[in-house]
Order: sequence, then C-alpha cells, then structure tokens
Amino acid sequence: MISIRTKLSLWLTGLLVLGTVAGIIVFESMLRQAFHDSIINRLEEDLEHIKLATHINNGEIHIDQTQLSSFYKPAYSGRYFQLNLPDEVIRSRSLWDMQLDIAPLSPGQTRVWQAKGPKNNDMQLLSLGLSSSSSKITATLTVAQDLSIGRRVFSEVYGTKLGINLAMLVVMIAGIFLILRQSFMPVKHIQHALSRLQEGEINSLELVNIPPEVQPLAKTYNELLDYTAKQIERSRNNLGNLSHGLKTPLAIMQQQVEALGLKDPDTAIALQQQLDAIHKMVERKLAAARITGDMLPAAQLVVPRDLHSLANTLNKVHRHKAIECEFALDPSIVRLPIHREDGMELLGNLLDNAFKWANQRVKVQLTRTSVGLRLSIDDDGPGVADDELDKLTERGTRLDESVMGHGLGLSIVKEIAEQYGIELRFTHSDQLSGLKVSLIFN
Repeated sequence: MISIRTKLSLWLTGLLVLGTVAGIIVFESMLRQAFHDSIINRLEEDLEHIKLATHINNGEIHIDQTQLSSFYKPAYSGRYFQLNLPDEVIRSRSLWDMQLDIAPLSPGQTRVWQAKGPKNNDMQLLSLGLSSSSSKITATLTVAQDLSIGRRVFSEVYGTKLGINLAMLVVMIAGIFLILRQSFMPVKHIQHALSRLQEGEINSLELVNIPPEVQPLAKTYNELLDYTAKQIERSRNNLGNLSHGLKTPLAIMQQQVEALGLKDPDTAIALQQQLDAIHKMVERKLAAARITGDMLPAAQLVVPRDLHSLANTLNKVHRHKAIECEFALDPSIVRLPIHREDGMELLGNLLDNAFKWANQRVKVQLTRTSVGLRLSIDDDGPGVADDELDKLTERGTRLDESVMGHGLGLSIVKEIAEQYGIELRFTHSDQLSGLKVSLIFN
C-alpha cells in the first residue's frame, strides 16, 4: 500500500509538471503569435511609408529613396520592398540583384504569405494592389522582412523563459517534498512513540505535540490502552487473589492428609501427591501473574529482556533442579512480532516444559532465516518418541505421569501459535539430545 506522503508527493508533482508544460505550450503559442503580429504590423507601416514615397509624374511611377528608411539601402539587410508595374519592376537596394516572384494583385487587394528570399532565408511578405485613376496605371507593391533575425530573438526569449520555468519547476518540486516532509514530521514522531510503546518504554501517547487532525485518534488510542491495561490488571489481581485464596484450604487439607497418614498411609500418599501438584500449579500461576502484571497492552515481546525474565522466574520455580539456561540470540532482533502477554504465555509454557523435563541444560536460540524469525528451545531431557511427537499439542495429553503437569500447556501453545500464524515444530534436539521446540515467525 502506497503511503499518503508518497501519494501526495506524486500527485502534486504530476499536477505541477502538467501545469508547467501547459503554461510553456500556451506561452510559446502566444509568443509566436505576438512575434507574427509584430512583423505584420511593421510591414503595414513600411507599406504606408513606401506608398507616401511613391509618386506619379507624367504617367511614370517612381519611388523617392530619400523618404525611405536607411534599412532598405544595405544589401541583404533583411528589409525589402518591390514595386511590380506592367512593364517595369522597382526594387529596394537591399534586394541587390535578386527579384521577388510576386503575383499581380487587383487594386485594393492584399496578400500575406511566406517565401524564400535572399540567402535562402524565410521571409514574411505583404503585398497590396495599387492603381492611379488619372493615368489608369496598376501596380503591386510588396514589402518583406527576413525572419531569421526575429526567429533568433524568439528562440532566445523562449529559451530563457523555458529555462526559468524548468528552474522554478525544480524548486517547487523540492519545496513540495520539503513541505510534505515537515508536515508529516509529527506522524514520524507518532511512529516513534508507537515503537517505544511496543518496547514498553512508555505507557501512552503524548498529545501535546500531535496535530489537531490526529489528536482524536491518539486520544482514543490512549483510552483504549488505559481500558485494556485496567482489564489486564483486574485479571492479574483476580488470578492472584484466587491463588492466595487457595493457600488456606490447601494448608488445611495438608493437615488433614498428615493426620490421615497415621491411619491410612496409602491414601495419604496419593492425596499428598495431588496436593503437591496443586501447590506447584498455584505457584506457577502466581509467578505468571507477577511477570505479566506490569505489561502494556500494546507492547510486543522484547528480546532479550523478556526471555531473561522468563528464565529467571522459572529458575525460581524449579530451583530444586538447578537448570542452566543458555541463550544464543541474534543481536539485530529486538522484538518478536507477537503481543507481549501472549508471547510470555507462549514461551512461558514452552520454557516451563523444557525446565520440567531437562536434566541440567536448556538452550534458547533466536536466528533470522530466509522465511522469517526462528526461535528454538532445546533441553537435555529424555525427549519424546517419534510416534508420540504429534500428540504433544493435544489438549490434556500427558506422555509421562511421573512429572507434574496438567497437560494443557502445549495445547495452549498451539492455539496461540495458530492465532499469530506461527509455525510450531517438535523434533529431537541434535545439540542436547532431548526435545527441540521450534517457532517460526513468518
């Protein structure tokens, strides 16, 4: 999905480029028309001046050169005139030895066209049909101007304008990117704040420096975080209260079992085993409540802090075994893509299972692979037979009743893994010869 900033940048840049191109085309058309009109106006003025300098004496027509502009004197000066009579052609000195091919016009008729002139340059020509009522003489007067000089000036003006427009276009595009960058800077701050929120550094978004357009969203997000945090706190307190509330009845039952041991030792031993199992379950739930009690509802599981926290807690729960927990974590991975509370429950169950079955060692590895992140937990316990590996995630299944456990931990692990699309694998550990559990985060 393309970002809003990129979309705005592309749209504004595209509109600016289209506007600039359209402006350049319109300006070129207007400049060309103005150039053409100015030449026609000049030719009309030249035509009037030459008509005033044209005299008819005794039936003869001649042009007084002294009344004409000096532009008509130098050879190939770029400004020319020619008077075509029935039996004579009068040319300006600037035409030198060249004669224009002019079609005769009837009196009062005009013609505007372009043709090749001296030096094979393009010329703009204007012709007018003349007549004399007294001598009944008809003639065609033509004035012309070389277009090469005007076109050179046109190219210079148009080129300068084009360069200025392109420079302005580059400056405006840079301004668009700069303005959008500054405008979206608060969004960057919000992204940074969300990242800190995921890492557990803060517990809410600051509303002071947030733009008014985003403040309602940030405020609603904070309210949702606060509500969720209260729900988590309430659940933790209820769990803690339940666990503490069970201690007194368990203590009373412990006394009754001890008294029963004098009368029925076998029954007392069986009841004592169940009491021990319940006691250890209560201790683990209390430990889990202590771990997740201060979690933020939007936080992700942080590496390696949360993994070490789980290991330290489980070392206390299984302190009678003195398990050595070894970590081999990729330092470039700082978070796992899973809600922190769910991640703690997921990994807590897996590590608890590893600590429960391990003899001396548990190893946790986190690496980056081509398909995603891979977290594996190995133990040096007895392992699981090949035909029983698939049964590990079946709810309530216990493969060995000699070790305390209620058989629900690994099925909960499977449910959480399926919820987040995490691939869960159970294999034999090549390093520690026990069970290896692998989690692949896609």
